[in-house]
Amino acid sequence: MSTSYTISIENNRGANTNYATFIDSPEFTGGLQPFMNVWYTSFVPNGGSFELRTGTDFYAWTGTVPTAPAPGVIVNSGMSLLARLGTTSVPGSTFEKKVIQNFPVIEEIGPPSAVSGAYEIKTGNDFTVPNNTYLVGLAKVNNRGQVAPVASVAPRNDMSIQITPKMKFFITESQQVPGEIVDRHAITREGATIDFSSGEGEGKFYARVVQGTDGRYTVAYYSGFDDY
Repeated sequence: MSTSYTISIENNRGANTNYATFIDSPEFTGGLQPFMNVWYTSFVPNGGSFELRTGTDFYAWTGTVPTAPAPGVIVNSGMSLLARLGTTSVPGSTFEKKVIQNFPVIEEIGPPSAVSGAYEIKTGNDFTVPNNTYLVGLAKVNNRGQVAPVASVAPRNDMSIQITPKMKFFITESQQVPGEIVDRHAITREGATIDFSSGEGEGKFYARVVQGTDGRYTVAYYSGFDDY
């Protein structure tokens, strides 16, 4: 059974609102600029709450953007495959990205060569550089049961990109839509940070996020729902 994490978001700010949830961008090798996407969205009335549940399932992903990637641009999902993260003794999954009739696809290839905690995506030389069309990165299952992109980079040809996910999340009031690229600095400045990988949240599996009447968020961690 895979590890499961739960985040409860409570709206006590005095008005109905919409929340967007994000997963922090993984570590990408290659010196490429990472883009973070809206993952979950939910309307929550004043006094209401919703729960987000997720596991340690990570998907290698590729897709496209209609214009140069930047905040406000909505990513078009293309294809995703479940990735196995590397360990100290077993390399993580390696995938190859190709473009077939302008459609990005990925396939798992061997032998795997991702480092500990990561999976790997290799690119060929089948797209134009500078690349403002094709993205690769991380996807996760969303609240609709769909595998949705959460973070990506625009790769160059002939790259081997190691992707190391984090169990770190952000929540903020937002009218943005799933798949939309966002300004990470604005999200981290204005929203709540939930980090199960370090600090107070390390080793915990349940987080309670409350937005108060002043608009600020408080985050408390518990070992599980029964300890809340």
